[in-house]
Amino acid sequence: MKFRRNSKILRGFASSAISHASAFAPAIFAATIAAIVVCVATNWQRERSLADERSVVAGELATISSRLQTNINSNVKLLQGLAAGVAVNPTMDQNAFSKLAAEILQPDSQLRSFAAAPGMVVKWVYPEKGNEKAIGLDYRTNEKQRDSAMLARNTHNIVLTGPVELVQGGIAFVVRCPVYINDGKSQTFWGLLSGIIDIPRLYQDSGLGSSDLEIAVSTTPQPNLSKQVFLGDLGTFSKQPVVASVDMTYGRWTLVALPKGGWGQNNGIAIFELYASLLALCVVAPMVWVGFLTKSRQKTIEKLRLHKKKLVRARQRLEYLSLHDALTGLPNRRFVDQMIAQPPRPSSEDCLILIHIDLDRFKEINDTKGHAGGDAVLQATASRLADLTGPHDAAARIGGDEFIFASWSVNPEHRANELAEQIVDTLEQPLFIDGWECVVGASVGVAWETASARGRELGQLLLNADLALYEAKKAGRGRSAIFTEELRSAAIHSKELANEFNHALDRDELVAFFQPQFNANTLDIAGVETLARWEHPRKGLLTPDKFLGVAENLGRSGDMDRLILQKALFELTRWDSLGMHIPRVSVNISARRLAEANLLAELSALPLAKGRLCFELLETISFDDLQPVLNEIIPAVKELGIEIEIDDFGTGHASIVSLLRFEPRRLKIDREIINPIVTSPSQRRLVSSIIEIGRSQNIDIVAEGVETMEHAKILKDLGCHLLQGYALARPMTSKQLIEFCRTKDERLTEAG
Repeated sequence: MKFRRNSKILRGFASSAISHASAFAPAIFAATIAAIVVCVATNWQRERSLADERSVVAGELATISSRLQTNINSNVKLLQGLAAGVAVNPTMDQNAFSKLAAEILQPDSQLRSFAAAPGMVVKWVYPEKGNEKAIGLDYRTNEKQRDSAMLARNTHNIVLTGPVELVQGGIAFVVRCPVYINDGKSQTFWGLLSGIIDIPRLYQDSGLGSSDLEIAVSTTPQPNLSKQVFLGDLGTFSKQPVVASVDMTYGRWTLVALPKGGWGQNNGIAIFELYASLLALCVVAPMVWVGFLTKSRQKTIEKLRLHKKKLVRARQRLEYLSLHDALTGLPNRRFVDQMIAQPPRPSSEDCLILIHIDLDRFKEINDTKGHAGGDAVLQATASRLADLTGPHDAAARIGGDEFIFASWSVNPEHRANELAEQIVDTLEQPLFIDGWECVVGASVGVAWETASARGRELGQLLLNADLALYEAKKAGRGRSAIFTEELRSAAIHSKELANEFNHALDRDELVAFFQPQFNANTLDIAGVETLARWEHPRKGLLTPDKFLGVAENLGRSGDMDRLILQKALFELTRWDSLGMHIPRVSVNISARRLAEANLLAELSALPLAKGRLCFELLETISFDDLQPVLNEIIPAVKELGIEIEIDDFGTGHASIVSLLRFEPRRLKIDREIINPIVTSPSQRRLVSSIIEIGRSQNIDIVAEGVETMEHAKILKDLGCHLLQGYALARPMTSKQLIEFCRTKDERLTEAG
């Protein structure tokens, strides 16, 4: 009986439990879902808050690193500018260095001083006050600075080190720039130029001093030693910081940052958990929660859709920027290359036309109005070219002051000539920059695709237009030139001639010819001019007009001058041994040869008698550009007993003042001025004036191009000192000159 009663009680309890469970099943289900949601939401909020916090820190750190890199690069640019000035005048003294450094050092830079160390020993400092202890510092023996100094020298690169303890006191970053002197053939190491960067000012200007972040800076990406961290603490690197870098060609710094006090100090997670729990308690049905999740999902999908649209727009923008010039908005060189690679031919009958445009006076604008004026000219040019474009045309800027105009036409020759004329006329119109009127103008080279070669070798078309442009610029400003096969042949010929000229120097194919100069009164030989000739193995004897330009373009005019000088001095010694009386020998010297650093050393080693050698400087040398070099070299050359003569006087662009500043021994009047004096009284007066100028300055006058004895008589009557020309003697080999002098002496003996 008792067993039956207990069994009934158990069945009732079980039934009650099942009933309660069925009654609270929705609540239990909802509570379970709510608990899960609260946990997930809390973790999600924590992660999002941390992500937002890291994003803010990353933005601030990116700004700081960008400012830091900009400031350091600006200081390096100033140092490079000073290095360029030192390279131009490596023999300057302290006063010149201080003056140059004062002009370069800007008040808003973090540079506080400069030090110049020719031969790795500090010789000049700026400012001098406060930096006297640095003078005499030998980088090669100073253990603290030797490694970085030798690194800069050995790698030929700028080196940034620091913080460095300075010998004059204090700690700073040091930028070292190697300085090399170009002698025309090679670069010679001159020394180091150092710039001292003020650390507190650099940090302050870069935003490191006013930040609310815990920042550390290291010279290595993952430092494990305290000495590798020069700002902040090593421990900052182990706190999951945001990382940025300052990339420079001369080094790389790693910056890390996190909020002061660590991550998650103000993320509001506790409040979020409270509100989430309250919201969960209000959830009474799973459907409400499902609706909430559905709505959240829709928002996420919409955000993803918007994000995708932004990515598409950003990609389109980047593609546009990669194909267009930032300054003018025109397509760039990459656009032109793509157009040539995949030509958008309007129709199968159309041929591509390319017009290469180069502004004529752009450098003058930059020199007078600065880069802002130059940018304004480029933008105005781009606008004018864009106005000329039709539906199937394109104007592009491919670099500097060079543009490309592309078009398509079934009649390319007519269309190309029409466009070239329009472009030249349009760009010849005046421009107004800040109220200042200027005329720039342009030269253009034109090439088009022929019908027979349509679709083939479009890449060559741009080279053809470039060849035509070169031809247009040779003809003068504001011109257009059409590509022809003759231009291609000329370019190929020029390249072959350049290669042959290099071999000619190596094979000693250049020979010296000599043309005597005569005393105008007695017709005695007063000297000879040395002339270069090329004994070409196939073309025979070539005169200088066939190869001087090639030598200059190859940068070997100095080598040619050196070779001809050696041959001339050898023959002079030979003539002396034969008892010939040749008072002096003249040789031409090029601007490149004058600028060679070892010129004086080579000349000092020559066994010369004073007054026996004369250097002829072409008046067409740019005296203004070479003024600093000439001011130093010319007096030193004269000290060696070598006379200076100005050749082709009257045809160049140098002023009489700049010529007479060098006090030449002789002026040689060009043949173009001498030739008309027989028939032109005005030309005789011009020659007479030049002779008077020479007489007033104690300068002898040489007349070249004396073609007839009537020329010789007129020049003698005008008071000219020396005569040179075919009427008296032609250029000849040394052997022919010896025979010429022997015959002349025999005639004088017979006459006597």
